[in-house]
Amino acid sequence: MAPPTGPRAGVSGASTRGRGNTRGGGIQKRSAAPRTRIDRDGDIAMDAPARGGAAPRGPSRGRKSNQASRVSARTAQNIIQYGSKEFTAEPGRGRVSLNPSKARYAHTAVLTVTGLDFTDSHKQLPALLSFLERKASKNQTKQITINKSVVDGSTLFIQVSKDDVPNFLHLDGFTYGPNSAKLAIAESDKPWPQKKAQLTEQAAQTKEQLKGILFNRYNVETRILDLSALGQDPVLVSMGLFERNNTAEKAFKALVFISDQQFDTAKAKAEAIQGVTLASNGLSTISPVFDLAETFPNLKMLDLSNNKIENMRQLTKWRQRFRSLENLIMLGNPIETQEPNYKTELMQWFPNLQFLNGEQVRTAEEIAARDAATRPQPIPQAGSDFRDSDGVGENFLRTFIPLYDSDRSTLLSTFYDEESRFTLSVVNNKTDSPGPAWHSYLKFSRNMSRITVDTARTQRLFEGSATISNLWKQLPATRHPDLVDQTKYIIDCHAIPGIPDPTGQSPAGVGGLLITIHGQFEEADKDSGKTGMRSFSRTLVLGPGRPGRNAIRVVSDMLMMRAFTPVPLFAAAVGIDVQEQRKAMVMELTNRTKMTLEYSQMCLEGVDWDFDKALVAFEEKKSILPADAFIAA
Repeated sequence: MAPPTGPRAGVSGASTRGRGNTRGGGIQKRSAAPRTRIDRDGDIAMDAPARGGAAPRGPSRGRKSNQASRVSARTAQNIIQYGSKEFTAEPGRGRVSLNPSKARYAHTAVLTVTGLDFTDSHKQLPALLSFLERKASKNQTKQITINKSVVDGSTLFIQVSKDDVPNFLHLDGFTYGPNSAKLAIAESDKPWPQKKAQLTEQAAQTKEQLKGILFNRYNVETRILDLSALGQDPVLVSMGLFERNNTAEKAFKALVFISDQQFDTAKAKAEAIQGVTLASNGLSTISPVFDLAETFPNLKMLDLSNNKIENMRQLTKWRQRFRSLENLIMLGNPIETQEPNYKTELMQWFPNLQFLNGEQVRTAEEIAARDAATRPQPIPQAGSDFRDSDGVGENFLRTFIPLYDSDRSTLLSTFYDEESRFTLSVVNNKTDSPGPAWHSYLKFSRNMSRITVDTARTQRLFEGSATISNLWKQLPATRHPDLVDQTKYIIDCHAIPGIPDPTGQSPAGVGGLLITIHGQFEEADKDSGKTGMRSFSRTLVLGPGRPGRNAIRVVSDMLMMRAFTPVPLFAAAVGIDVQEQRKAMVMELTNRTKMTLEYSQMCLEGVDWDFDKALVAFEEKKSILPADAFIAA
């Protein structure tokens, strides 16, 4: 396929054969421009002469020499080729050193380590990394390693395998060094620090020229970047970007790369650049300008008019790109006559396209209706389904929840034994809402979507009351709402067969209960002192206790936590009388406080029918309540 061409001022449209900087082996025709020099380390000598200090070989006889233009073009090419990677130019040597490819580290996570003075990081860093790896590998079946690290100010960033994240988070709070500095280790919410690119003087000048071109071609009001007719831009022509093969590809890539560097975040880039025009660039295929889809994936307007695109095959690389595109212009291309039905196919490629060649092909309302029709619908909710057996499930929960908040040791000794199992899992822990951190849970989390190694999964399965007790002592204190407040819970209870018989008399097992609780609790972070809400789901399997022990035991306990979201209110959906529910709350508050029904109702109304808050309000004000506020003995 022919590369995109741009008519240059004063030059005919004929293009030379072949490409510019040819790489690889084989016999090559000697080029007028100097070959890129590679030093003994395999690095590109950006400002070194081609051979033994000699000046670059000049062009053939009869052509005007323009060494400065060729240097600018080569420098721009270097910016394109190496600018997207981390690189540094070694002072005095003009050498670019590339870092290892980031693609090596798939399935990795970034952690931050703070609490130390990294002034002499080059001296203390090896010992610290060795310490972290050694402690993280303790009691493990494999040696845990840190892929790479970098110090940025007072923070050490380390990249590790996602499977090893809990092992490093476990070291949060450890002391290190002669001063017993306390380490703080957490998952990073910042991107990996990027090294500053140090360009040569020539590269820096070229970069400034390109930035100036972009400034003149950007429309602030329409937020459109004009990259049309690049071959006719006098500055680009003077830089020598079209000298070798009369192509706009090199100039295009340089401009796209420089424009991408102007934004700190993808959001800022998407807001600033909403449209790009590539008109009149002689494009016969979008392959040379494919970078546009990578750099500006959220474009809403794209102008490809007056190019040489003949068929849909030449656009196929953009088929799964530009999903937000709303306006596309293809006027002045041969495809209009050679493929008359191309518009129908483009509408399928770009699902949000509303305007094609200036004509409206869809409305915003049609797009919204289509998206709504294809969006998954939630399963209808019908509230709790509590099928108890002789009050066993209700009595268990009325004991279990208060003891988990106040006395976990008693809870364990009452309902758990040496074969009881407990797991916890953290899901959806990315939230902007304020609250305590997740690090107390992450080191024990058995989230199967994150923990994929069998040994790591086994380590996070806690069996036996003693083992569970050691874990629960490390978890933060909690405070659940009172069970009487049905707006804070959804609780299901069902009979389940096949529970192991502790007496061994029934090989097929005995009957038990499966209880699932969806609710919320308040948590206090012991380190920061912050309090916040969590949402949770807890699945408990109950069976008969062993002879001589409590009549009920917990066979399995699975706790899943996530960012707080209020429990859905089902009263209106299932026809439950809200007034009847509130009457029940008034009766329960009267039973607990001995206040009259009237005062109990006033107390609940004062806290917007939050039962827990009503109990707190009663304790605060009971000493000043009149005598008639209480039921007569």
